[in-house]
Amino acid sequence: MKTIKLLFLVVATGVVVLFGYANVRQRSPTEILKPVNLISFEMRGDLNTEARLNLEKKVSAVPGVTACSLNKEGNVASITFYPDRITDHRLAGLLSDGGRLEVLPKEISSAGGCPVHQLGTSFQKFMSSLDIRN
Repeated sequence: MKTIKLLFLVVATGVVVLFGYANVRQRSPTEILKPVNLISFEMRGDLNTEARLNLEKKVSAVPGVTACSLNKEGNVASITFYPDRITDHRLAGLLSDGGRLEVLPKEISSAGGCPVHQLGTSFQKFMSSLDIRN
């Protein structure tokens, strides 16, 4: 019975220490800023340099879009955006330029990444979940 009480006390102390640390530490910029999504589209159609630049500017100016880039051939568009302000379907509609271009979602391959970095990211996510300042 004494061992169980001691174990409970140690675990409770650990939780209180982690909770306290999560709320007094300096938050990283990624924890403070709103998250953005990245999406890529494959585009089919005729798009000269001037039209490509105009389309980039048009999409970049839309509220909720943080950046838009079309490659110089004009066949791949990459956009970062706030998912709570604009949808990927609306972005595809904007890129189609009034139905002039065919726009298809493009799969973005992701590598497994560094396990050490993933461990640090997991710890940051855990600390963020304990942080009540958000």
